[in-house]
Amino acid sequence: MDVTHAASRLRALASDHARRSKTAVLADVFGHIENAIRAGVPHAAIVEELVSLGLDINLGAFRSALRRLRAGHAAISSAQARLAPTQFAGSSFADDRPSVRATSSGSLYDEGALCRLLRASASSPPRLSRDPARAD
Repeated sequence: MDVTHAASRLRALASDHARRSKTAVLADVFGHIENAIRAGVPHAAIVEELVSLGLDINLGAFRSALRRLRAGHAAISSAQARLAPTQFAGSSFADDRPSVRATSSGSLYDEGALCRLLRASASSPPRLSRDPARAD
């Protein structure tokens, strides 16, 4: 498989709004939608504008997608607030902000902490217990 060609084709698919879900398209302009709502613009007016721009969506689908997007953003925001940067004395890691990511199943994790854990576990061989019934 030609990786460069595959990457190019996948980028083209990601930018083709006709092939993406309505929620994915709305996610691209989510911040602007929230700003308009905070400014007092009714959902119906936002939907009218989105339809005029070529997105085939109705008010019910818009509100449903908005709820899903808000839930996703709230989960990431609360996870970022809970995660504090890992502190290592004299290390450049002390200034790192948590980089929260989500797995395909929706579980949240700190990408930097996971990378450091994987690096640390790869550099030290696993300890084997002499007594199989007792794990140190």
